[in-house]
Amino acid sequence: MAVYFALKYIDVHDIRKSILYTNSMSLLESLRSSSTRNPLIKEVKEFYRHLLSKGARILFSWVPSHVGITGIELADKSAKSATEFLTRPIVYADVQSAVNQWCHYQWQEKWNMETNYKLHVIKPVLSHWVTKLNRRCDVVLTRLRIGHTRLTHKYLLFAESPPTCSHCGDILTVKHILTDCVAVNRHRLRYFR
Repeated sequence: MAVYFALKYIDVHDIRKSILYTNSMSLLESLRSSSTRNPLIKEVKEFYRHLLSKGARILFSWVPSHVGITGIELADKSAKSATEFLTRPIVYADVQSAVNQWCHYQWQEKWNMETNYKLHVIKPVLSHWVTKLNRRCDVVLTRLRIGHTRLTHKYLLFAESPPTCSHCGDILTVKHILTDCVAVNRHRLRYFR
């Protein structure tokens, strides 16, 4: 919406050369794309072409972030307040994306509070696990990630004491085998270089 209003401003004030700065890479990619179903993007592209046909030279420039830049923050605030009075069609994909981002943010916030949970240590930032391997590899990787293997957890099935490392006497865990046990260090160095 802010880009549309900027283009309107350029048109009304008959500005010949301008650069529009945005921190929205997705907006720039959508404007560059030849195929878009978003009606707002289509409208912006049509109006942009109209201005070019009138002789305007307009460049778009991406800025990584504009938090803390007073002028841009004021422009953002103005653009947002201007959009409050407009009725525009809501694009389902935009709403879905915003809801997904919000849900993921809320989930991450709750996850960040679970620092004592053993899985938080191996996956502090929520995202998809790599699963492009075959099923057997996925099973093995999952068991290693969560620390549940036959070697380290079969004692639970038989109501026995946890197994201990035959080299150092510590409780046998996946973490102990893969990172802690000094006795298998040379094997780790050999396989994990």
